[in-house]
Amino acid sequence: MDKFYSLIQKTPTVQKVALLAVVLVMMGVGYYFIVHQELVDKLKALDARNRKLEEELQEKMEIANNISKFRKKVEYLQQRLEEKKKNLPEDANMDQLLKTLNELSEKSDMRIIQFVPQPEVAQAFYAEIPVKMDIEGNYSEIATFFDKISKEDRIINVTDISMSEPKIRNGKVILKASCLAKTFRTVAQAAAGAAAPATPAAVTPPPAR
Repeated sequence: MDKFYSLIQKTPTVQKVALLAVVLVMMGVGYYFIVHQELVDKLKALDARNRKLEEELQEKMEIANNISKFRKKVEYLQQRLEEKKKNLPEDANMDQLLKTLNELSEKSDMRIIQFVPQPEVAQAFYAEIPVKMDIEGNYSEIATFFDKISKEDRIINVTDISMSEPKIRNGKVILKASCLAKTFRTVAQAAAGAAAPATPAAVTPPPAR
């Protein structure tokens, strides 16, 4: 040990400084690779984990928001369904339907020639009640008739309209129109899959007064 100290004392100052610098550099390099780099790696791992957790949190928040929106949409649709069901009778009530349509035709100055109920089409919570109709009047009268139908409390959709056989009567062009009027009734959920009621026979309304 004495020889070592003696050697150091004999070493020129410049070499001592250089040796000290080398030792400090080696200590710094050792610290970097052994301590600092390990801490850096841990921080990077923690940062990556933190980003992943933030992404997962964001995804879950989006899912939660979507669930909330979905529930509100379901509540809105359920409310609309209940409102619509109020306008759906529990029975087909074809006599009343024919009476209503006949009154509307008279108010429109045209007439229904034939009223032919079709088989019901069962859906999940309601049944479609299609009715084929042949009607007669000029274009304006027929359009007025369809407009009055659309304003009824009971839902009645008119589709498959075709017009033919124009003829002159009292100075007016009279058309024969065929269409499918479709109304609806509620169906109990338990009976939704049951067979539809028998189709009523065709009815010829009385002549317009």
